[in-house]
Amino acid sequence: MVFVRDEGSVYNAPLEEVWRFLSFSQGHAEAHHHRNVERKPLPGNAGEYSWEQDFEGKPERFTMRWTSYPMFGIAYDVPGGPFAGSKFFVYYRPRGNKTRVTIVGDFVSPTIPAARLETAVLGFFALEFEQDSAAIAAMVAPK
Repeated sequence: MVFVRDEGSVYNAPLEEVWRFLSFSQGHAEAHHHRNVERKPLPGNAGEYSWEQDFEGKPERFTMRWTSYPMFGIAYDVPGGPFAGSKFFVYYRPRGNKTRVTIVGDFVSPTIPAARLETAVLGFFALEFEQDSAAIAAMVAPK
């Protein structure tokens, strides 16, 4: 198990806009080029999201269960995929017209050696942030 904390990413949009984007599941999935998406609502502000995407040079299937704490963050439990068995939390902090993002969690993998796991996790989230950031910028751009 590897503890990862990823701090310092900042969206160029206020928290309300970031949260609106995160809540718009179709646009969010499109930003990441996810394929074969399956969504299952769970009780409360929760759900399960499964998809395929290219990861480390090959197609992978991911499954994540999430619980949303609106305008604060999202807790994730990962039952399937390269990070199966991991648990993490993404939280958002308003900074005027910007939003700071922090990810903390314990990560494991059935396929990635422990020595490479932190690098793989940070690479995964860097791409996710880059894609989200571009989509949020397009969403909040003046029309």
